Amino acid sequence: MLYTFSRHFSVSPNYVPTMCPNYVPTMCHPFSLAQTLLVSSPMSRPIRFMPSPDTMFEVTTRTMQSRLLMRPSPELNSIILGVIGKALTIYNVQLYLFVFLSNHYHMLVSALDFFELSRFMNHINSNIAREIAILHNWHDSFWSRRFSAIPVLDDESMLDRARYIISHGCKEGLVSNPGDWPGINCVSALTKGSPLVGKWINRTKMYADSRNTIGVQPESVYTTEYRVDISPLPLWADLSDAARQAKWKQLVEDVTLKHRKEQVLGIKTILSQDPHSKPVSTKRSPRPFCHAVKKAIETEYREAYRSFVGAFREAFGSLLDGHVRSFEHFPECYIPPFAYRRPALAPG
Repeated sequence: MLYTFSRHFSVSPNYVPTMCPNYVPTMCHPFSLAQTLLVSSPMSRPIRFMPSPDTMFEVTTRTMQSRLLMRPSPELNSIILGVIGKALTIYNVQLYLFVFLSNHYHMLVSALDFFELSRFMNHINSNIAREIAILHNWHDSFWSRRFSAIPVLDDESMLDRARYIISHGCKEGLVSNPGDWPGINCVSALTKGSPLVGKWINRTKMYADSRNTIGVQPESVYTTEYRVDISPLPLWADLSDAARQAKWKQLVEDVTLKHRKEQVLGIKTILSQDPHSKPVSTKRSPRPFCHAVKKAIETEYREAYRSFVGAFREAFGSLLDGHVRSFEHFPECYIPPFAYRRPALAPG
């Protein structure tokens, strides 16, 4: 699977961002737009960019100070799976693979556009943070920063990232086999077809009941089970279920042999860790610009991204100078600065 990138981002005069079709930017004064852009523009961080629809991304998020706030437990595992399952029913994304360790998680995911992916991740991160804060009596920020999303641009990189995600728990010396990790992973689902099911608690309904004469009911009244459906990797999409399971079993065996250690931390020790604690040191490595084995694909992606950023900044400058009154001159694959705000209404 190879991706092609557009080096030029032309915008039609009547273009309306698909991610917020009800937004009416022409009703705003350019100065007020500029003020909002100065506050909410991602210019100080890498601008989110999706080279083509359904691009696969490796998404990573880490807890504040790498604290073990996601230390596995049956209740926590159910909460996280419930949040993911609920999100999959709301947003049009494909989830291929994921693993949750005690202080960070990885996912392979794709969506039609970055705005949909961003909303999906916002739902997951915000709800996981709220639920675990209740569970572990945590009152500070939960995540250390916004989620990292690195595009996976060819089949070799896709398989490499799948191997990397599967190896978690084993490569750190926590357990002997990736499937032994007591937290959330996909090993059993991928190799045996075992279902991944979690519970979603409707806190909105619970709060509403607490504010009226009904009163709060038992938590079970507000709880719904959701199943997390994993999409097959595009690389193996044409294979039968049995053939895909055989591929995953072989990959797990290879990972286990590669990362075999004489002594591991063990499940008992993992489950006894204090979720408020943090490791003495956290391994940090530079974030890659993209995942691509072929140098030509990486070069093409860099050029496409450079062209996109140039178009974005040119449109941004025109907006600040008051030469334009709307976002129609921005490249089509951008996330509108007002995307998370309430859409403006036309007069009347």
